[in-house]
Amino acid sequence: MATQKGSIILEGQIGNLSFYRSNGKPLARQRSGVSKERIAKDPRYVRTRENNTEFGRASSAARLIRLAARLSLGERHELFEDTTLVNRLTPRMAAIVRADDIHGRGERVVLPKSLSLLHGFSFNAVSALKDVLFTSPRYTYRRETGLLEVVLPALCPVSAIAAPKGGELCSFHVAALSFSTDYQLLPFVAQENELLPIGQQTIPSQTFRLELPEASADPMIICFGISFFRKQGGYPIPIIEQGRNVFEVIGVDTACSNDRDMQ
Repeated sequence: MATQKGSIILEGQIGNLSFYRSNGKPLARQRSGVSKERIAKDPRYVRTRENNTEFGRASSAARLIRLAARLSLGERHELFEDTTLVNRLTPRMAAIVRADDIHGRGERVVLPKSLSLLHGFSFNAVSALKDVLFTSPRYTYRRETGLLEVVLPALCPVSAIAAPKGGELCSFHVAALSFSTDYQLLPFVAQENELLPIGQQTIPSQTFRLELPEASADPMIICFGISFFRKQGGYPIPIIEQGRNVFEVIGVDTACSNDRDMQ
């Protein structure tokens, strides 16, 4: 590895040298390793090709979920931004691909039953939902009618919510993502409630009713979250504090035990 010096900073490749940035510093290094052509054709790299194929499936599935989750949060998605999300969700999806017990190596795909491994995945790297909200939401999904009902029991904010300093208001978020790698964009349905005061007064039970397609065969990834606000000049101002605004997968509902391929 070498540090680039001078007024002209290069990025990219020239011959067997690669120019890039790391932590804001321009660096250069000599390219090494096996060529793409050899990996693609050499029988000795068949395992590498299998791993690359399956990792590609995992990456594509993770991208679908990331985008759908972001869109489901609407304008408030910035409250939940996490630069580590790609590096955390892709390995989780890779584990889901490897959990395929039907196909052989290199042919494994995302099976509906394996998506249960997403349960508990937080889109916030710092905190889980249980670290911020001490009362657990519950859901009921009636696939034949398409009705998803998510209920958060009544709670006392001072003892049931770990609000950030200066937090005066909160909002709850619910989303259901219909998963299939056949989609270019995962269909979703989402709701958020009005801002609720965080104080001594009990927050009544919150019920969210989401209408999904009737008799859908797609697995449903069900997410729940909480965001915080403070008041300034009488107006609510979002609190962007990593570790407080949390959005998490609280369940995955599959249509049946007979798995369909999701390539």
